[in-house]
Amino acid sequence: MRWPGPRGPRSAHRLTALVSAYLWGRPGFSFSAMASGAEEVIFGEMRLASGAVLLRSKSSVALQGLQPILPGHSVVVPWPSATRLCELSEDAMKLESTASNWAVFDGWPAGQPVPHAHVHVVPRKPNDLEKNDQVYEALERWVPSSKGAACPPSIEWPEDEARRKRTGEEMAAEALSYRAVMPGSGSFPEEQAFASFQIPGSHIFYASELTVGFVNLKPLVPGHVLVVPKRAAPRMEDLSAEEFEDLFRSVRLVQGALEGAHGAEASRLGIQDGADAGQTVPHVHVHILPIPLRKAPL
Repeated sequence: MRWPGPRGPRSAHRLTALVSAYLWGRPGFSFSAMASGAEEVIFGEMRLASGAVLLRSKSSVALQGLQPILPGHSVVVPWPSATRLCELSEDAMKLESTASNWAVFDGWPAGQPVPHAHVHVVPRKPNDLEKNDQVYEALERWVPSSKGAACPPSIEWPEDEARRKRTGEEMAAEALSYRAVMPGSGSFPEEQAFASFQIPGSHIFYASELTVGFVNLKPLVPGHVLVVPKRAAPRMEDLSAEEFEDLFRSVRLVQGALEGAHGAEASRLGIQDGADAGQTVPHVHVHILPIPLRKAPL
């Protein structure tokens, strides 16, 4: 289902790092350009009072108190609104963030309950959940209001034991098929360090000056890939501004190409920033999972 309404680029700003800093009291961030808003905010079809605004910039707002799944769970949205994250302009993707868990459900089939692009920021700490994956289960059930909000259809994810490790030949064939449809790729490295692992060049399908994309050993869905900075930076806060901007410019390009390759109209994007958020490889990486079209509510 494509959400109705006008489509095209919209303006957004870089609030996510500031939200993370605000919630965790991190040093080194300035809030001089930020102010809580006195005006109401429209999120999808909801009109939210100023008390829901945690922080505001010229073109984004961070919202709080919308059915939080854990203390501090906030939602960052572009303003004026855009229906999907992939609709935002290149300038709009210049986000600078160090959130613990980021989640973007980009489109109704991917679980987006409100036709307004938004990024979930969920602060994490040790032992806050019995199992780390419970954060995703809670986000899948999340709606911004208990008053009649539509909940998208659930996605059946495979159990971990059902996800077999693929052969190098299978992964190379998949990467080669993506190279043919991937815009803006530069020269491909012979191999890429992913923390202590070495990714063969034949598994890489996208490369820019500072970023690469490669196929997944055990994908959750067809087209599940990883996009990473070339430099082995463990955390989002370790990236330079140039690396950060190039990473998310690349994510946007890869997402669009993968949706086309798999006939999808939505995607899940996820970042686990630190071990307490479920990060198992200490190298910043963005998961992109194209989600095929599913039946929407009548």
